[in-house]
Amino acid sequence: MLNKLLLFSVLALTSVEAQDAFSSERFLGIEVGYGSATYERSSIDQSSKDVEYGFRIGAQNQDWRTTLVGNIAKGKDQKYQKAMLSFDKFIWQSLYKEDNIMFKPYLGGHIGWIKHTADDLSESGMLYGAEVGVVWNVLDEIDFDLGYRYSVTNLDSLDNIDAMTLGINYIY
Repeated sequence: MLNKLLLFSVLALTSVEAQDAFSSERFLGIEVGYGSATYERSSIDQSSKDVEYGFRIGAQNQDWRTTLVGNIAKGKDQKYQKAMLSFDKFIWQSLYKEDNIMFKPYLGGHIGWIKHTADDLSESGMLYGAEVGVVWNVLDEIDFDLGYRYSVTNLDSLDNIDAMTLGINYIY
């Protein structure tokens, strides 16, 4: 319970600060990905590859992006739900003059909460990790985000999750 209160407090304070710092562009989006989870079942390490999907809301400027992400994955052997706060630093930007497409690679990190269920065992805990990707801003209001996310947990039964994701954001 204390972990959930601490995580909620961090998310709330960061959201308030991010609104002032990143008031230039806010976005709403969806994402779909292919994730691989490594977990322990009956003292044997297992690996499961499943589709994960979710939503994202955040704010960004030319240098930084802060995103609140919620994901769900459900396979035949296990399922998980994640809520994460991610911070990304845009490494550089290129603007192609002829078609106005913005290309922005990024590096970042995330921290959050996870609930993992395998068989009859269900656990909740913290997760953290790193991410890398690229954003293509194809219109003033729409951008695409292709990224890779690696997460480690503090759960006894779940070791790590990695996922390749594709997101679509509406910028307002």
